[in-house]
Amino acid sequence: MNMFNKIKIWYNCKKSGREEEYKEFKRYLTSANNELKMYVNILNDANEKFNEVKGKFLPNTKEYKEAKDEANRWKYVLEERKLALKYIRPNSNEDIQYRSKQANEFTNKLKAVLSPKLDLRFHGTPIYFAEQIIKSGNISSSADRYDGFIKSTDMLGEISASTINTIDRTINFFSDIDAYQRQLPCGCIFALLPKDEKDATLGLDIMQSVDFRKNPEQLFGVFTSPENIKMVKEWMNKSGLNSDLVYTFEGFLQAAKRESEKLEFKQKTPQLSKDFVNNNEERANNLNRDKLNNTSGMDR
Repeated sequence: MNMFNKIKIWYNCKKSGREEEYKEFKRYLTSANNELKMYVNILNDANEKFNEVKGKFLPNTKEYKEAKDEANRWKYVLEERKLALKYIRPNSNEDIQYRSKQANEFTNKLKAVLSPKLDLRFHGTPIYFAEQIIKSGNISSSADRYDGFIKSTDMLGEISASTINTIDRTINFFSDIDAYQRQLPCGCIFALLPKDEKDATLGLDIMQSVDFRKNPEQLFGVFTSPENIKMVKEWMNKSGLNSDLVYTFEGFLQAAKRESEKLEFKQKTPQLSKDFVNNNEERANNLNRDKLNNTSGMDR
């Protein structure tokens, strides 16, 4: 963060009476920069060790794989910390209250409006990884991005993606909803549709990697806190993706409700039409029987 940005942040905080928040931000920024330097040294050591191992062991050996994983682990950590530093800023009580409310209330509200016929999956990520996802146009695992290094449980070609029954975990543990403790904005949650039947039944909280450029229909929406909306929409526009799919938490509830109501209506409409036809056929048959009976009576 350059000096101009620091002065701008200081001025805005002073103007809005958030001087204490600015002091806390400065303390955390200093700590984060010191931590970054430490990770640079750790990565250098890991790379040095890996280079030594490569001279002694073949790629299929345990020693080689462990040294490679260790180097990729610290490469991942260092790049993550560098990305996060771009977004560190002073907190605001308004933002903290908003995020706390969503953490406590959003899941139940979504369950109340989401149709079982709308098979949405949810992938939560910090704001700095959300930028990478949108700019690259795809969601992939760390194994795909860091030469086989597995950050969580995602294997090559797979991503974590919760269902409505497990979305609470995504919101509270993977979307950085409480990252104000680290002076960071809320992350983003990508609402996704399975690519095909295989994707829908791949496994518990797993999907195949998603490529929005090849399969734009898989992106149902992205939701985040109000603080991020303008920025995320700009990323979407620059990446050629539909910025109308970016919502606040409340906006996403409305979008999910609208689509759920459409799906419920579509299912009911054919049944209503069938019942209507059957009823009309029955009425016609009854009328024909009455007509025949009346005609027979006249002949007699």
